[in-house]
This record gives sequence, structure tokens and C-alpha cells, in this order.
Amino acid sequence: MHTVKLLCVVFSGLCAVAWASSNRQPCHSPPLTSGTMKVVSTGGHDLASGEFSYDSKANKFRFVEDTAHANKTSYMDVLIHFEEGVLYEIDNKNESCKKETLQFRKHLMEIPPDATHESEIYMGSPSVTEQGLRVRVWNGKLPELHAHYSLSTTSCGCLPVSGSYYGDKKDLLFSFFGVETEVDDPQVFVPPAYCEGVTFEEAPDDHSFFDLFHD
Repeated sequence: MHTVKLLCVVFSGLCAVAWASSNRQPCHSPPLTSGTMKVVSTGGHDLASGEFSYDSKANKFRFVEDTAHANKTSYMDVLIHFEEGVLYEIDNKNESCKKETLQFRKHLMEIPPDATHESEIYMGSPSVTEQGLRVRVWNGKLPELHAHYSLSTTSCGCLPVSGSYYGDKKDLLFSFFGVETEVDDPQVFVPPAYCEGVTFEEAPDDHSFFDLFHD
């Protein structure tokens, strides 16, 4: 299992050299990542918590909400093919599928190329062994959504740690836990057979990844 700890121990020397010579351009996510993602509102309301899988090369994202997380009548299971601009809302229990176009394709699983490096900081202690994590902080604007964002990634490996999104319609806080550089089942990025032939439903031009999370 490739964890944040493993990456930073094994490659710490390489990361230090790369960082020292870097012009602080946005780093790139590993080819595959998976783990737990939690989303809350800035008011402290839990909006979603579950398992995510991300393929950075194909730009595909799957999120399956934990049914034990909260008292809800329905739970989120979404598959997004960002390059194609397609969002699938999947209901495995009833074998039904909803398919929408996604015009706005930026998201918090990948640092946008125009992001600005804000700082490099330690979470915890920089001097006590295994008691700290060095992170890079990036921020930027999403003018199409009248929003701005901030992202924190590990300095070694560019794994997601946390993020925030502040827009006209909502403010969101993202946290990532137990992140690994592998996906157990690559089929999570393939829509189920019962999604075939489903017609697209109309969606607003500003429909985005961030609209998935609401009270």
C-alpha cells in the first residue's frame, strides 16, 4: 500500500531537490489516487463523506458516499468523465442512471494550471520524527463560477490534503484521508451497463463538480 508516509520517507531527498529547483509551478497528481473525502459547509454542516477514486491521466473521478455517514434517504454515487464533460449519477440498488453534461470541468482533484503558489508550511512539527507533514498551499479564481479556491497538497507526491471553495451559491471545505496512489478496481471509472443508451438531461451552463454538494 502506497501511503503518504511511504512516499515522503522513501522520496524525501528527491522531493527536497525538486522543490529547491522548482519555480513553484502547480504539481501534478499521481496517475491514480483513492481514499476518503469529506465535504462540509463553512457553517459546519456535513454534506458528504465517502470513498473517492481519481485517474489523473484520463481525468475521471468516482465518489461513493458512505451510507453509514448520515441519516439520509438517498446517497451519492457519481462518476465524472471531465474530459468528455459527462456526469453520471448512479443508483446501483435500482439499476438506474442519470446522465448530464458538465460544461465547467475544473475541480479540486487536480491543481489548475493557472493556480498560484501561496506558501509551503508544516502541519504539526517540522522537527519531531513522524509528527509533521509538509504541504504546499495553492490558490486561484474560477471567474466562470464567480468563485475562488485554495488547495493544500503534500510537498512530496502532490497528494490532496484539503481544499476550500468560496462561491456566490455556496462555500465548501474538503478534507482527504488515507490517500493511496492506487485504485483497487479500475472498473470504477466505467459506467454500469444500465447507463448505456440513457439520454442526456439538460443542465445549466455553469453546472460543475461543486454543485454535487449541498444541504
